Amino acid sequence: MTDTDGTAPELDRTRWGRLRGGSRTPAMAIAIPAGLVLAVVVGVIAAAMWDAPTPPFVVGIGFTVVTLPALVGLVWVFLVDRDTLRGAIDRPEESIEGAWYDKAAQGAFSDTLLITGLGTTFFAITNIRVDMLIALIGVLVVAMGSCGIRYLIARRRG
Repeated sequence: MTDTDGTAPELDRTRWGRLRGGSRTPAMAIAIPAGLVLAVVVGVIAAAMWDAPTPPFVVGIGFTVVTLPALVGLVWVFLVDRDTLRGAIDRPEESIEGAWYDKAAQGAFSDTLLITGLGTTFFAITNIRVDMLIALIGVLVVAMGSCGIRYLIARRRG
């Protein structure tokens, strides 16, 4: 059943949505148990690999509790049908926020190439050695910072 504009009526939409494929099953009915199972697996792995005086079961419970919300959310994202979410925009890629993000990402890519190239040149000329992990963290900070700043500027400009 659809409205005249081709969207599902608001009555069929729920706060947390339903499973993809036209199912009537709430997405959270599957996401919560699946996320719990994944969190327990993470907890067991963390407890098995932990090498400290803390008891392994405490570590396992801690990791399970900390990762549970994120894993439930991740499973929900993969399962939910956007058309069943109350208040969801029908075509978010055509929104003004999507345009701001696209413009910010394009500029951030150029910034990342420029800064990485200049940094590589600097380190090659000066013969300074930097740990690869530190260098990659620097690239991520530049990319994320540039994208965030460019997005805020685009949003402010409207």
